[in-house]
Amino acid sequence: MHHRIPERSGAAFAVDRGEAFAVTTPEGRQVADLVAFVRDDPDERFSQSYTRDLNGTLRITTGDALYTTAGEPILEITDDDCGVHDLLFGPCTGWMLTDRAHEDGVQNEPGGCRENLALALEAAGVTERVPDTMNVFQKSTVTDQRYFDVRESPAEPGDAVTFEAAKGAIVAVSACSAKGVASGSSLGPIDLRLPAGTTVHERSVRNEVTEE
Repeated sequence: MHHRIPERSGAAFAVDRGEAFAVTTPEGRQVADLVAFVRDDPDERFSQSYTRDLNGTLRITTGDALYTTAGEPILEITDDDCGVHDLLFGPCTGWMLTDRAHEDGVQNEPGGCRENLALALEAAGVTERVPDTMNVFQKSTVTDQRYFDVRESPAEPGDAVTFEAAKGAIVAVSACSAKGVASGSSLGPIDLRLPAGTTVHERSVRNEVTEE
């Protein structure tokens, strides 16, 4: 089944061990943030730092795994059209979007990926704090072995990353809310390809503010 996450929104869903799902940037360039929790033990969750360490790389792609805080694989990348994803930056959050000056005068709206992921996960029954994310389709660089920054995403329209669950997991994905270098000044949606019958829990700061 297909599910579209609107711009500046997040969604959460469960997958069984061995099931596959894909994250797609339908318009290209748009970044997605992803986290995963072990379904039977949400204290064990995706770890950005252990994923870098155990893969021995700053960028993961086909054949690599996302590892948990216990050093166990939780998701494995089985196919990857883009091959460029970030494991250095945390998810954008409210204070980053509203309190920090942005280059070129870009004005962001409240509700970052950390908040949108937390809302979606809460709807799926996970209340643990959102960890640092895998920033899908985001290109980050390290220069002079000291400085790191974000570049324009190289993702083309329709590029997808396919994951297979190594454990039963609750996964949350957001369409990144940060306008700027990575996703551009016009934010877009993110598409999911999920196992048939998957229940998707979708919430966002934007919608909750509108409903109030």
